[in-house]
Amino acid sequence: KEDIESSIKLLEDITGKKVLYFRAPGFSIRRQEAWAFEILHDMGIVADCSVFPAHHAHGGIPEYTKAEPSIICHNQICLKEFPISVKHIMGKPVVYSGGGYFRLFPYSLIQKWVGRSNYVMTYIHPRDLDVGQPMIKDLPLQRKFKSYVGLKGAEKKLYRLLADFHFMDIQTAMEQIDWRSVPRIVI
Repeated sequence: KEDIESSIKLLEDITGKKVLYFRAPGFSIRRQEAWAFEILHDMGIVADCSVFPAHHAHGGIPEYTKAEPSIICHNQICLKEFPISVKHIMGKPVVYSGGGYFRLFPYSLIQKWVGRSNYVMTYIHPRDLDVGQPMIKDLPLQRKFKSYVGLKGAEKKLYRLLADFHFMDIQTAMEQIDWRSVPRIVI
């Protein structure tokens, strides 16, 4: 709880603005961490982007059967939710619109999946675009692959994605959604 509160306060102090939207690292809020939604609500957060809409290694909420804007509720506390977009590949949900998978997948697949989706939530870490970042030599091989594969082409892919599709920020999306008609997920 203190980590969330101190992080939000630090961002507010730096920017001089109220933080209204939140995403947990690694989409790590699971059913057992649903208490986090109560803290976010108490901190004035109005929309969350922390849900991985299926089970995965360090997070995920399987009650989400579809990645789409929704209302997520826990203990009578409700927030607007923008879950990360996933593509089911061989029955397994995979994030294709950000991070390591964005770097890994060829642009033609990303373009096809985005083009066929009614809703796309994407993200990019600065390190996903930094070809010159220091490489940690002692990482296990699997972690090295996840951290560094596709770095050279990621920036070009991002520019193509931004040129090929129209994106908007969370505030604009919040204003365009009819929140009375979205699914309500209770966890």
